[in-house]
Amino acid sequence: MEIVKLKVGGELNLNVNQAVWVAAAMMTYERIKQNRATTIDEIALVQADIQKRAQTLTSNNVENARISQHFNADHPKKIHNYLRRINGNQRRISYIGEFKGVKEYPQFQNNQIQSYVTLANGREIVIDEMINFIGNEYRLFIKNKSFTDSDSEIDFSKIITHLHTYANQRYKNPISIQGEEEAIYLAIRESGGAAAEELHKLAARLSFKYGMENQRKSKWLTGGNDVVRRYLWNQLKDAEYNHVLTSISIIAEKVDDCVQFRIVVDLDEKKAKQADFDQHHKILTKPLIQDSAYCYYIKPDNGWVDEVSNELPEEVQKKVRDGEYKKVQLAYVLTDEQIQQQALTNAQIYKKLEVAFGNLLDHYNLVVGKVKHTKTDVGETSMYEKNIVLYGPPGTGKTYHTVIYAVAIIENVSIEELVSESYEEVLARYMAYKKAGQIAFTTFHQSFGYEEFMEGIKPVLDDEESDQVRYKIEPGIFKQLCEQAQQLEISSMIPNKSFQTDARIWKVSLGRREDVQTKRDCFENNYIRIGWDDLGANITDETEFPNSSVKKIVSDFYDEMSIGDIVLSLGDQKHIDAIGFITGEPEWLEQVDYYKRSRKVEWIAKDIWEDVYKFNQQTNLTLATVYELKKINREEINKLILRYAKTEHDDLAIEENKKNYVFIIDEINRGNISKILGELITLIEPTKRLGAPEQMKVQLPYSKVEFGVPQNVYIIGTMNTADRSIALMDTALRRRFRFIEMMPNLQVLEGIHVEGIDIQKMVDTINRRIEVLYDREHTIGHAYFLGLKKEPTLANLAGIFENAIIPLLQEYFYEDYSKIQLILGDNAKANDFKFILDTPVQMDKIFKASPDVDLPESKYCIQRAAFQDQQSYIGIYE
Repeated sequence: MEIVKLKVGGELNLNVNQAVWVAAAMMTYERIKQNRATTIDEIALVQADIQKRAQTLTSNNVENARISQHFNADHPKKIHNYLRRINGNQRRISYIGEFKGVKEYPQFQNNQIQSYVTLANGREIVIDEMINFIGNEYRLFIKNKSFTDSDSEIDFSKIITHLHTYANQRYKNPISIQGEEEAIYLAIRESGGAAAEELHKLAARLSFKYGMENQRKSKWLTGGNDVVRRYLWNQLKDAEYNHVLTSISIIAEKVDDCVQFRIVVDLDEKKAKQADFDQHHKILTKPLIQDSAYCYYIKPDNGWVDEVSNELPEEVQKKVRDGEYKKVQLAYVLTDEQIQQQALTNAQIYKKLEVAFGNLLDHYNLVVGKVKHTKTDVGETSMYEKNIVLYGPPGTGKTYHTVIYAVAIIENVSIEELVSESYEEVLARYMAYKKAGQIAFTTFHQSFGYEEFMEGIKPVLDDEESDQVRYKIEPGIFKQLCEQAQQLEISSMIPNKSFQTDARIWKVSLGRREDVQTKRDCFENNYIRIGWDDLGANITDETEFPNSSVKKIVSDFYDEMSIGDIVLSLGDQKHIDAIGFITGEPEWLEQVDYYKRSRKVEWIAKDIWEDVYKFNQQTNLTLATVYELKKINREEINKLILRYAKTEHDDLAIEENKKNYVFIIDEINRGNISKILGELITLIEPTKRLGAPEQMKVQLPYSKVEFGVPQNVYIIGTMNTADRSIALMDTALRRRFRFIEMMPNLQVLEGIHVEGIDIQKMVDTINRRIEVLYDREHTIGHAYFLGLKKEPTLANLAGIFENAIIPLLQEYFYEDYSKIQLILGDNAKANDFKFILDTPVQMDKIFKASPDVDLPESKYCIQRAAFQDQQSYIGIYE
């Protein structure tokens, strides 16, 4: 082993802590800078190699335990956070900042910082440079390279196909076989090995993301090596709690004719004692995740039961205590049938499994006794401003980056963290959040107004066959998002019971005033009932109503009420006596004598007496059987629900909505801000939002409802500076938004060459000339040229110039072609290579006599042939 010397005017000895860290840093530097490592596996350091290299840096004895335990951040006996475990005895060095600066690298004296170490290739490097490398380039390497290349790297089809084709088949070692049988078993071996490798990739990626330890790689043969397993299995644990027998397992298995992926919080029952079972079953103290993909797998003493449990956690707990159930797994299941039906890509499959793993990790941490360090609760603080505008020249990726900013705000993570992921993965989450109503998108234009943004009166036809027009107050796109952001978060511990969050609030009268029996029946049997039984059980277009009021009541009950809506039972003109949520579609009750139309309701509180007059803009409740309370203060009703849910309803978890919501306004400067926002220009200020010390509400002009902007609504705008200077923006708007400049990022064009044309150099030259002849706000964005990464052809480049760049320059310079020539370097090119060709004007051939006016000396035309010649583009920068 080469002796590595440190010198600063002589040799300098390090202590053991310093030697181990410097040794690991040197080896990492060599792998990345010299060997061009691109994956975590390629920078993995063998423990013995670190020890040998460290020993050359110190005269003290470097013990193996120092590296395996004391310096290993993933070991229970750690003292320092210098190293991270990858697998087995392999390590990687911690990047600076990975543990928020806590014991990540040793302290060096000033003379040591400036000392040189000699790398394996003989190059000398200062320790200070190595520290900078670990804190910057290496940190980005870890964030960008580790398991973030492309989720398609995991080929889930190899796992599914293998299990479908070979599970439970007999197997022989092909070495001892010849002929056709040999080919059959070679194919099985290749398929099994490939499937196990893909599952291992999944386990490795999840273990890295969540700081877990991948215990072992799955085997695809049974213990006797003569039968293909019907399942593949990887087990993950937190290294600090490796002694606990509960783990999170990733399983791919064939059940009957179906292949499924299963992530489970499981217990190694072969080693477990009763105390281990008791500790494991703490998973039942948390509610089951409210998604049909999550379930319990029950194991009685007599073996596995095919059906999963649909019982409440409390019921399962009781059967565990009574000995009826021996072991319970908490599981997430994704079947190949679901994958096919939803046409899921590899990236989408991975994302589902990744999210499920994160959800189950909460239960695992509860069992092992670990307090999970999670992202900041978005309901408490956020790292983002409430109102942001991304501004810059065209083609700089402003709209592109709204996707990243929106997902970052919703997940409350840094932009840098998302940029390190594949954009396709982030976009998939963006679309999911948009579908769930957490993101809304619009584009401002001159015709866009307050009515589309906040609320307006819109004409609607009574029905498709009628010409009768009525007018309805409809919420605008921003008001809808704000209402969504104020909805309560409701989850039930009862399986298969769920609630929507876009709730409307309805007042219902349960029977007549003297009819106490109907109301008691509704309270006891969890429904609401209304009458007009003589109209029949089925309401159709042909149904004849006695009057328009009855028609509206019945139509609202059938068509407008939705599952998840809130119902308030009438007590008197000012009070309600019950609050509930609609949980079912309309039904006809044959067993009752009257009021046969019903809907199932989950009552949050019954037999109460709450004054809602003050919440309803001092308006009395009327005797109409069913109608929507459009003016009622939703915030106050939410407070009532929260108060009663805590005391009256144990099987419902009702909380304030702590999710973040994002409203994206593309081309925000193209609209008439005063006309569109109106009074909102004040309400969007962080200090004026609901819950802030200076919160403000205004009465909306049409609905007369009081409105305020919630704290969990974020606004992202984009603005093209070439379209209108930021200096001309409305001063009131500029004061309320944080402006983030987005200029051309030419680094993303590095390495793009088209038939010898250096695209990065070409665009940089064009932009430097535009800054001189115009200004920096009119430079050319990198996005115009990104298509050349996938299709680096001259035809593609010619299309970009003809259809985008030339028209943009014509607009910038008002068709002053002499300046456009300067931008493109045409003034110094041969005529054949000029994009803008200038030819002298021959006055005598155009005009009679000599006109007494100033005439141009040259005329200009766009030379199409030049777009097809690479020299035309090279001539821009050479």
